[in-house]
Amino acid sequence: MFPLLQIFLLILTTLLFHIGITNPNPSSTGDYVSYEGVGFTFIVAHGPKLGKLSIWILTLYQVLYLYLQAFSPSLISTLFPQIPTFINPLPLTPASMLGYIFMIVGGLGRIWCYKTLGRFFTYEITIRNSHKLIKTGPYAYVRHPSYTFFFILTFGMFLVHHHFANFFPNNTWIQIMFSPGSILITCIMLLLVTTRRVIREEEELKKTFGKEWIEYASKTRRFIPGII
Repeated sequence: MFPLLQIFLLILTTLLFHIGITNPNPSSTGDYVSYEGVGFTFIVAHGPKLGKLSIWILTLYQVLYLYLQAFSPSLISTLFPQIPTFINPLPLTPASMLGYIFMIVGGLGRIWCYKTLGRFFTYEITIRNSHKLIKTGPYAYVRHPSYTFFFILTFGMFLVHHHFANFFPNNTWIQIMFSPGSILITCIMLLLVTTRRVIREEEELKKTFGKEWIEYASKTRRFIPGII
């Protein structure tokens, strides 16, 4: 039962992650696109592609193990010889269940933001012709809900996939990559990058919408209603 449940949750949350980091509206000719430097341009262009490739590799590898666990346990020692037979590398723990919940909430939240902003949601800092300041849906509560849901989605992904290191108990690099310290450093880096991005976005929105933006910003927080 548990392997099949985990297969379902892994595929569902990976699909949500895939959608949640896919640019719904690439910028087009005639749009004003703020230049953010070589580093940010590279991240925007290639980061989502690398993220989707990575998570699908992680997911399919784990799905294969869970499938064998459910239907052909005798093949596990052949296809996964590095794992001791008495160890379950993918236990369904409270932490992983919490991760699945976070990924579902974060993924659906990102889709909500996509739908609310419509064609105004772009990964580049873009001002389109006839651009409007959207203040409905999640944007009625905070100015940057897509980033909030992105962090929820990403943190959930770390909780779900941190057991991947169990597949390679003797690989030092993989143990380091999936260690709590590395995950913490990654989250801090994402927070710093996002904060810089948000400041730049708000500068462009203030220039475009002026008093309307100032009034909106005075009534809302950036990420969490009433907190930050």
